[in-house]
This record gives sequence, structure tokens and C-alpha cells, in this order.
Amino acid sequence: MSTDTAGPASPVPVRSSLPNDAPVGLYRPVEPNRGGGRWLRSIIGIKEDILDWAPEERPRYSRLGAIVLNTGVLAGLSLLVALSGVVGGAWWALLPVGVLWGYLIMTFDSWLIASTHGALTVSKAKLFVPRIAISVLLGVAIAEPLVLWVFSPSIHNEIAEHRKSEIEGYEGKLKSCNPVTGAAPSGSDCGGFRVNVKDSAQSVEAQFDAAVRLRDQARGAIGELDRRQAELENLARDECAGRAGTGLSGVPGVGGECRRNREKADQFRADNQVDKQHADLVGLEKETVDLTGRLAQARAVGGQQISQAIADKVAGKKADLTDRGILDEIDALGRISADSPVVSIAGWVLRLLLIAVDCLPVLGKLMGGTTTYDILVSRQLETAKRLHDKNIALYERNDTVDLDILLQRAEKKLRAKSGDLDQDERLARARSRTDRAAQIDQLAAELENSKDAFTPLRGPVASA
Repeated sequence: MSTDTAGPASPVPVRSSLPNDAPVGLYRPVEPNRGGGRWLRSIIGIKEDILDWAPEERPRYSRLGAIVLNTGVLAGLSLLVALSGVVGGAWWALLPVGVLWGYLIMTFDSWLIASTHGALTVSKAKLFVPRIAISVLLGVAIAEPLVLWVFSPSIHNEIAEHRKSEIEGYEGKLKSCNPVTGAAPSGSDCGGFRVNVKDSAQSVEAQFDAAVRLRDQARGAIGELDRRQAELENLARDECAGRAGTGLSGVPGVGGECRRNREKADQFRADNQVDKQHADLVGLEKETVDLTGRLAQARAVGGQQISQAIADKVAGKKADLTDRGILDEIDALGRISADSPVVSIAGWVLRLLLIAVDCLPVLGKLMGGTTTYDILVSRQLETAKRLHDKNIALYERNDTVDLDILLQRAEKKLRAKSGDLDQDERLARARSRTDRAAQIDQLAAELENSKDAFTPLRGPVASA
């Protein structure tokens, strides 16, 4: 921009040629800036041709662009940290993914800032509250992996200890729910903890229990018979010996009472098959001893199979708990925080700090207030709107000129055609009147001629 001060050919220097400390005057806009700050400002959608009118705000927007860039870098680092725990040591393979995520976050933050430029008529709450809410959500997604990274040593130890305890509890539950007998213990919730083995001691256990029950019943019955048999035999022996007492005659020798008591004892033995029941009890005792050996062997085999099945299940559980994901780390950090208030406070302080860093672009724009650049953008937008309205009106007028001319021609043609139609109608009416007059004259002439033809007939009649 130049002005004439000394004559028509004497322009004053433009603003860009003046020293930086020169007072602001008429020499705007300044020369465009080509440094790195221009690229930072482009991140948040700054139009340099407008900012050239307010160069004092270049540092403000350059730093705001740098903040947006920093949030993108922080987001990329956060994703790398989150995924590195999944893929292990091959974190370098995730660099493209981290760069892409950082670019996406930077794009979101860039839109959040660029959409506020020139917004003067919208209330601050309506403009910035939704943007701050979006920034907070993005901040939470970015902050959590970094918090886990900071506490990673303690988190890894907690995961290892928790899984060790979980496996031990799982193994203990399997053992309590799978005794060597193969029968589920009563009063215990063993759903999902039972194992299936091929050779179970449960059937032998049932046979052993049945044999023991029959043996005990036989022992009880034979004991009662032996007691009664012994009473009868003692009574016969006392009678034959001549002992005195209830039911005894007191006469020694083999008399009638002696023989009768002996017969009664022999009859009791025969009727109750005491000898046979003793033999059966010996068989039951032998069967119980045999089943005891078989049960011990079955329990040993079944115990080995159950122990192997339990070991296989525990190994499978350990294999399932080998991998460690971000949810495991979040859960571990929750347990550590629950046990230690200091860790909980430190975690939340770090979390809020990272969320605030991600919200900083929007907060910086909000705290910066309305800038000169915003006013210039608003004015340019209003000017663009007015120019657009006028251009639209001009385009509309240009497009309707030919249509208006065609419309006028059509109306003129309509009026001409309407006039011709009226003329034809008048001519038709005049022709119709002329034709009727000619017909009337013709009829009158014919009538006159008919009168002349009857006149001679009237003469003789009159003279007579």
C-alpha cells in the first residue's frame, strides 16, 4: 500500500519496510510472513491475508497452533503406549498407527479452534461448552494410557500377584470339588469346577459301602442270635449241673429238664441257622477286605486321573491369563488405588493434568477473548455475505432480463391476437346484419311481385 506525500511519483514505504518498533499507522497490511509460524497458524485455519492487517497477533496464533500440534503428538504417544502392551516389543511397527491417530486428534482440535474464528454474535457458552465437552472426551481417551504407562511397574506387579492368587484359588476350588472318590462334596457350589475322569472310584466306593452295610447288619443280627444261644446253653448247663436259680430245678444229672433245655438250645441253633449265618458273616468280612484293597487301588488310579485333569485345567487357566491388555491394566490400577489413597490421588492429578493439556487449545482460545483477528474475520464474513447477496441479485436480474422480454413479447402478441379476434367478430356481425337485410329486401320484392300478379283478377269482379 502506498500514498503520495511529495508528489505524484513519490510513494511512501509500505509497512513491511519499516522497523518492527515503528508505531502503527496507515501502513497496513504488512508484508506476509514466510516463517515456521505461518505453518503453525495454518493448523488452526488462520487466513494470513487477514492476519496481515493485525500482525501483532501472529505470536498468539502461532503458539495456539503449537498447542494443537502438541496435543496431536501426545495423542500419538498415548496410542503407542496403549498398543505396545498388546504387541510386545514390536512397538516400532505401530508408528504409522500412532501418527495417524495423532493426525486425527490434531484435526479435531484444529476444527474446534477454526470454527470459533470470527464468531462475535454467538454467546461464549453456546460456542465453547460443546467444544470443551468434546475436548474432555478426547482428553480422557488420551490420558488413560499415559497414566497406565507412568504406573506400569506397579501395575505389572499387581497383575502378576492377582493372577497368581486367582490361579491358586481356582486350583483349590477344583481340588475341593473333585475328591479322589469322584463324588461331588455336599453343600458346595461346584458348577463349572467338576472334572470328568475315565476310571472313577465312585462305583467301587458304592460297592464297598454296600458290603460294609451288609456286614454291619449281619454282625448285629448274629450278635443277637449268639446272645440268645448263649442264654439257652447256659440254662441247660446250669440245669444239668443242678444249680439253683430261676427256672432251674436244682436237681443235678441228665434229667428231663436238662434234656429239654439242651433240645431247646439245639432247636434254636437249627431254626435260626446260626452256623450258616456265621459262615455268611465270614464271607462278608472277606468281601469287605477285598473291596478295601480294590477301593484303595481305584482311589489311587482315580486320584492320579483327577490330579492330571486338575493340572490340565490349571494349565489352561494360566494360558488364558498370559496376555495382558489395557483393561487388565485399568483393573489393576483400580485395585492399587483402592488399597492406597496416595496412588489414587496421584493418578487423578496426572489424569486431570493430561485432560487439561488436551483441552488447552479450546481453553486458550476461550481465555484469549475476542481478538482483532476475530473482528476482521467477522467483518470480512459480513462483507462477503453482502457481496454474495448483491451478486445473487445481479445474477438473478441478468437471468430474468431475457425472460421478461419474452414475456412482454408474448403479452404483446396476445393483445394483437385478441384485437384480430375482436375485428373478425365485428366483421362477422356486420356481415350477418347485411345478409339479413338482403334477405328481408328479397322477401319484400317477392311479396310485391306476388301482389302485382293478383291485380287483373280483381278488375272484372269489380266491374260486374
